[in-house]
Amino acid sequence: AERISLLDLLIDVHQCKPLQQRIAERNSVLGKVMPWSSRLGYEGELIRALDNCRHTLENDPQQQDLLTSLNDIAERKRSQLPAVFWNAINASSETENYLRFANEPLPVSEILSDEALPALQQLTAIGNALPERLPPPTSELDPLFQALQRSPHSSQLITALAQTRHGLHQATTMLRARPANYLCPMNQPSERSKILLNVFVLFYAGEIQPYLAQLQRLGEPWAEQIRQLRAVPHIPPATAQALDQLAGKPASLWESYRHAVEDHTRAWQDVLGACQSAPGQAGWQTP
Repeated sequence: AERISLLDLLIDVHQCKPLQQRIAERNSVLGKVMPWSSRLGYEGELIRALDNCRHTLENDPQQQDLLTSLNDIAERKRSQLPAVFWNAINASSETENYLRFANEPLPVSEILSDEALPALQQLTAIGNALPERLPPPTSELDPLFQALQRSPHSSQLITALAQTRHGLHQATTMLRARPANYLCPMNQPSERSKILLNVFVLFYAGEIQPYLAQLQRLGEPWAEQIRQLRAVPHIPPATAQALDQLAGKPASLWESYRHAVEDHTRAWQDVLGACQSAPGQAGWQTP
């Protein structure tokens, strides 16, 4: 990254107090270990200070050499903004927390929502606007990254999708272990098919389907936002691959989960339909 010597600053651009302050901040003890989530806002503030300083010096004939140097620095700084954005996304603990596997899956709740999703939407919009539009100040960016840090729901959703996909694959394999008409060779309900119908009504329709509906309600906007983040220009290849594994088509976690749900639903339809026990058929009787 471009670095400006604090000594050179004090000597050459003493007319530009905001720029002095920004570079002094970067050269301070805390500035040298500034987290990437703060660097994005800092770089925007630095470029604004550079622009203001250039405006101050542009009519001073004695400062044209310095002005030329500042113009070059400002241009390079702007061109580096997309890389700074992706470093903030890749290297920040806040984003890591949001896109990791949690220890526990998403809990069952009728009112559950991902309150951090709007923050990710705003960060995506900021990335898309670079470098023509500067990132907002750190004071505006920090709450967005903090929202990603506080929210457990994305990481819990990722864990839930993986675990539920695995469970659905196992259940579908069991349902299809024998021909669909095995329980009802004459296409009529049997005692064994009635037991399976009880399992469907009490467990699948009563417990599993509501949870699947919750995953769909939270997962659809989450997956769409991951795809939008993936589309931000200048994304590093490794980051693109990681986001594709979460929500890109067709083999991502989200898409493979959706296929598992569809496949499992068809398996139930095949078995219950062969026994005339699907909802709406003659053998459909709830316990």
